[in-house]
Amino acid sequence: QGGAFDGTTEGPFNQGYGEGAKEGADEEEWVVAKDKPVYDELFYTLSPINGKISGVNAKKEMVTSKLPNSVLGKIWKLADCDCDGMLDEEEFALAKHLIKIKLDGYELTSCLPPHLVPPS
Repeated sequence: QGGAFDGTTEGPFNQGYGEGAKEGADEEEWVVAKDKPVYDELFYTLSPINGKISGVNAKKEMVTSKLPNSVLGKIWKLADCDCDGMLDEEEFALAKHLIKIKLDGYELTSCLPPHLVPPS
């Protein structure tokens, strides 16, 4: 009876709420917005056309993370919300946020949580 995990159903494995992909889940503002100005600056160096960058240009930036292509492919699928093969500035910011999550040692979710979906 009792102990450190008294009252929890997950035991020690649901620790870290509010970290990684769960960060910002209970906030009003889109969690990516805090770093978006930095991501936007980078986005506009990648020659957007009609407000979007091509997959080729996005890939050039994404591979600088040194993450494996399998991980970057998963990030692309999560970030390309409209599945048009291009990234607008919000999708690009989301991709950079997901890369940061992975580089910080957290796992990615298999589908994009509602709180990470870009506002537009």
